Amino acid sequence: MNKEKFKEFKKDLNKFKKNLIKKAKEKGLYENFGQTEISKLNDKYSLYCITLYEDFGKEINLLFDNFKEFCSNYSDKELSEVLKE
Repeated sequence: MNKEKFKEFKKDLNKFKKNLIKKAKEKGLYENFGQTEISKLNDKYSLYCITLYEDFGKEINLLFDNFKEFCSNYSDKELSEVLKE
């Protein structure tokens, strides 16, 4: 992945995260929270095929893993903290 594609990936990932938080505020949390966004990112960037030795490979894997963890672990407690803002 080249530098421009990496920047685009980070932009998309941040956009998805913001949209998920917004959706959770409006509709609450639900089963398989974020799975659609994870699939979209993977399909667009073929993330499961990127190795650690490719350009930006470590960064991509770390960001994607963190995003997947955010989706699977986002809780009512975190949502209530966001709602207080």
